Amino acid sequence: MRVRGNRATYKIHLGSANILIEPDDRYLCIVPASKGRTTRIMLPFEGDEVLTVVLSKVLMLAADDKITDPTILAQLNRRAHR
Repeated sequence: MRVRGNRATYKIHLGSANILIEPDDRYLCIVPASKGRTTRIMLPFEGDEVLTVVLSKVLMLAADDKITDPTILAQLNRRAHR
């Protein structure tokens, strides 16, 4: 799935939820927060863990200008060395 954010365009693999940043296909590592730190929201697709992760990444990356996590921001600001 291709997602266009304000900082970049991303490709999210629907089977694994892995993310690549276009145009050079840099890997972006985003892992879910521990369950103790987040409020649990019941979703109609809750039984499908990969779908849940993919959709949460789509929503986050579509609004990538609102990301405040320093680990994610460091990856987004890193330039590829090619």
